[in-house]
Amino acid sequence: MSLSGYDAYRIELTALAGLDGRVVCLDASPGRADHPFEATHPDRFFGLAGVASAMVDVVSGMVAAGFRPFVCTGPGPRGLGAAGNLGLRARLLEAGASVATPYSGFLEDYQVLRRLEGVTLAAPCGDAETRAVVRAAATTDRPFHIRVGSEPRPYWPRADLVPGGLPRPLAWESPGHSHEEAVCLVSVGEQGTGTARATRALAPWLAHAHVVYLDDHHMAAAAAELAGAHSRFVVVGTRSCTRGVVDTLARLLPGRYVGAAPATADGDGDSVAATLRAADRAAGFGACRMA
Repeated sequence: MSLSGYDAYRIELTALAGLDGRVVCLDASPGRADHPFEATHPDRFFGLAGVASAMVDVVSGMVAAGFRPFVCTGPGPRGLGAAGNLGLRARLLEAGASVATPYSGFLEDYQVLRRLEGVTLAAPCGDAETRAVVRAAATTDRPFHIRVGSEPRPYWPRADLVPGGLPRPLAWESPGHSHEEAVCLVSVGEQGTGTARATRALAPWLAHAHVVYLDDHHMAAAAAELAGAHSRFVVVGTRSCTRGVVDTLARLLPGRYVGAAPATADGDGDSVAATLRAADRAAGFGACRMA
C-alpha cells in the first residue's frame, strides 16, 4: 500500500535529517500524532501548533544560523489555523523555510504563491514523487512549498528523476499518439492526475503529462518540453486552480491550443466525462471521440 504524501514527507524528512544536521522540523499540526522526526531527532524538532504565529521569528533565526527549517502545517479546515492561513505560509516561505501542507486549498492559492520570488511550488502525486520532492527541497537553498496528499493514493507510483535523484518538472504517463496534433492532458495535483489517468483508461490515444512544479521557472521548462511533443493541451485539475495554470501555459505556449477540464472529484464519472468533452473540443470536435 502506498503511503499518503503527508506520511511520505514525514518519513523522508526524518531520514534526510540523519544525513544533514542542518535539517530542522517545525510542526504546526493540530492534535498531531507521534512524529517520526521527533522520535529520531528530538533536539531538532519543535511542536508549535499552539503558537503558529511565532514560527516566522523562529524560522528567521534558524535560517540566519545556517539551518534548513521545514514547517508542516498539518491538516486543517479551510481558512483556519496554519494550514489555511495563506499569509502565514507566505511569511514562512519569505523567511526561508520550506512549507509542507496537506491543506487542499493550496492550488486555490496558486496565483498568490507564484508571485513569491525564489520559491519552488510543488504538487507531487504519490509516495515516490513526494519523497523525491522533499529530497530536492533539502538539497537546495531555495524554499519549497509542497502540497502533500492526506490519503494513500497511488496516482503516480514512480518518480521521474534527473541525474542526482531530483524530480523532473514534467512526468509523462504516456506520450499518446506521436503526431503533434494528438491532444495532451496536463494534470495538476492529485485530483487532476487521478482524473487524467482515469480518462486515459477509456481513451488511451490521449497523451498525459503531469506537472510536478508550478512556479514560473519550472513551468517554463515544462512548457518547452510540452511544445516539443504536442500542440493541443487540456489542463486537468480542481476548478479553482485550472484557470491560473491555463493562463500560464497559454502565455508560455503561444499559437497552441490550451483548454481546461476542471475535475469535481478525482477520477469520478462526471470529471472523466468533462475531460473527454474538453479533449474533444481540443481535437476539433470529433477527432478524439470514444469508440
